[in-house]
Amino acid sequence: MSNMEKAELLKKYAREEEDRVPLAQVLDKLAAMERSSTVTATVFLTQRQCILAEQMLREVHCSSYTFFGGYPDAERRIVLFLPDWAEGAEPADYAPLTFIRASWSEKSGVKPGHRDFLGSLMGAGIRRETVGDILPGEESCDLVVIDSVAPYLMQNLTSAGRATLSLREIAVEELLIPEREVKVIHDTVASLRLDSVVGSGFSLSRDKAATLIRSGRVVLSGLECTKVDQKLSGGETISARGFGKFRLLPETRETKKGRISITIEKYI
Repeated sequence: MSNMEKAELLKKYAREEEDRVPLAQVLDKLAAMERSSTVTATVFLTQRQCILAEQMLREVHCSSYTFFGGYPDAERRIVLFLPDWAEGAEPADYAPLTFIRASWSEKSGVKPGHRDFLGSLMGAGIRRETVGDILPGEESCDLVVIDSVAPYLMQNLTSAGRATLSLREIAVEELLIPEREVKVIHDTVASLRLDSVVGSGFSLSRDKAATLIRSGRVVLSGLECTKVDQKLSGGETISARGFGKFRLLPETRETKKGRISITIEKYI
């Protein structure tokens, strides 16, 4: 790929400044894999950046990649490029990731959460793109990190919030994935337009939902969407700043009155 082709791809897909460096690295790691026939990997990408990266890789007709964050529903994932000789391999076998469990004493009476761990990681000088999902539990929190930062993190992450931590490496199979608390909403809408579904998920009138969408505050499956009449098919995740996040389940059906019956899982 020439520098001109790379620049054109980044101009098309990296419209936000925060996306430019991660997407440029995607193209660089692809080129490195093709040049040396070795496994290469990016740092962690956000959900939005993963979507943009996939669109970009499809445009250049690349299929030798996979997204991996330690478990199937990971929000932050690396792009792992696998040459022909590694085709069909398990991503965990080649991903340059370390899995760490940070535990604290239940007797301490404290329970650090996601924000506490994120603050401690940033305070220790760990760059956000080197850390994947942060998975807090009752007595421990599992972290997915890039191999290169693991030794530093093991020595320097000593506390989160008011909790003193004890760290150890674990296998990917040991990751404890917290169950998300959801409120199930059953409703009917006139159609599977974005404004109708947003109105249902956030208990808004259709006009207010349309205003929210046009303002650029609605994110559809990781990408900002300002089209009020965007058609949904089920399975999409929708979030809006200040309102929360929900998932439209794939199962929809038409009622006898011609409306669409939908089920929403709203994260609480």
